[in-house]
Amino acid sequence: MKSLDDYFDPGFTVDDILADAKTSPYINDAYYAKLRADMQEWDAAGAPLTEAERQDYEALILQENWLLDRRNFERWYQLYTRECVYWVPAAHDLPANAELDPQSHVTIAFDDRRRMGDRIVWLRTGVAYSQLPPSYTAHHASGFVRVSTVTKGEVKVRSQFILHEMRANNPVQTLSGWMGHVFKSEDGKLKIDRKVVCLLDAQRAHHNLTFLI
Repeated sequence: MKSLDDYFDPGFTVDDILADAKTSPYINDAYYAKLRADMQEWDAAGAPLTEAERQDYEALILQENWLLDRRNFERWYQLYTRECVYWVPAAHDLPANAELDPQSHVTIAFDDRRRMGDRIVWLRTGVAYSQLPPSYTAHHASGFVRVSTVTKGEVKVRSQFILHEMRANNPVQTLSGWMGHVFKSEDGKLKIDRKVVCLLDAQRAHHNLTFLI
């Protein structure tokens, strides 16, 4: 198994994120159509990961969770491709529900690379009101399966998750649902190209959701 440190530039800082994420011209009608096609594929029955797939895809998802729980946002950012999306729909009964379409419906989060960078810079300011005090999280993922896709060069992995979030002087918040990760190779490295987080209770009112799920 390769070292997970191979994915990171140790000198990468929030200033690099500012320089890297100024524009995101790739979000267009074709990209939205790709996301809609993704949701149809996520609905298929998955197959258990092989041992080799676990060492690549499951390990990378667990590494992502580990980084988020340690608020290591600069390394988390480096796990994603240059034309990525981090998406948390505000609808349940996915994928059949038409309200899943981020082009025409409100979402809890829909971040392209520029917006991901903005979010990290905002979290790092230390003065973001909704993150005073900051959130600390514990991600738990299981049930990893590979889902078939017609797109060459991509791998889809779906998993179940439970997330506990705590902010000082606030009640502990528990979220659960399923995640879909789309992996592809970029510059010779395995990267996350698209991530969808489908909350079990996405249409209910929630407490503060300004942390990264």
